[in-house]
Amino acid sequence: MVSYVIPNLANACRILSLVTESDQGLSLSELEQRLAVPRTTAFRILQTLCQEQVLEKHGKRYLAGAQLFKMGLSLLSSQRLQQQALPMLQQLALTTGLTAHLALPHAKGALLVEVCDSPNPLRLAARPGNIADFNCSAAGKVFLAFHHFDQLPALAAAGLFKQRTANSLVQPQQLITELQRVLARGYASDEMEYHEDVRCLAVPVRNSQGTVVAAVGITGPSALYAKKTQTDLIASVKQTAIDIALSTYRPQLVANSARGQ
Repeated sequence: MVSYVIPNLANACRILSLVTESDQGLSLSELEQRLAVPRTTAFRILQTLCQEQVLEKHGKRYLAGAQLFKMGLSLLSSQRLQQQALPMLQQLALTTGLTAHLALPHAKGALLVEVCDSPNPLRLAARPGNIADFNCSAAGKVFLAFHHFDQLPALAAAGLFKQRTANSLVQPQQLITELQRVLARGYASDEMEYHEDVRCLAVPVRNSQGTVVAAVGITGPSALYAKKTQTDLIASVKQTAIDIALSTYRPQLVANSARGQ
């Protein structure tokens, strides 16, 4: 059987595990002995990890670097965000009668991480783990507007803008106008651009520094969506985004407010 394992990548992973398990860090000699690899191999892997700031060298010992801490904090933050968002998404689905979802930024679009189905029989929404295209999904437009506004030509050249329906916006100039609306209104919409007869609305979720870290949205068949009042839907999704942000990044404010009541 052919092995697709890259030995030095496996050794790098083992080095990271060993270093993070040691309170005082480990020296090159200690890592060489524990890994049973040539000293030059261990040294090159360590130099690469230090260059990427995943590890840092203090004297003769190697410790976890800033980038490794950043990745860990980012993962914890995303997990907390999902945990805090779930009950609010469930409530949003009940309140609007539409399917509610939470999406995170991804290199190719919007990554769905939570989906709460509509209580109505008509349910049209992708499942968690799916990546919605930048240009024709409401959540994707949120991330384009707040993270990639100046990169539209490059993203188009990379083939990331898809023509899903006749309504899909694929030209950078079209998207500039659309994203300006997103920035001005504070929400993005998908008007049957991803699927025929399906509409969607999404609002950015910001962390304590004001950075857009996620998008919360609602999706439904056009026939069902048309029966709802647009202003009420926008207000509900915006409030949910605020509630998710506060409970995730400013829980003390929520606690103080609850005590004040």
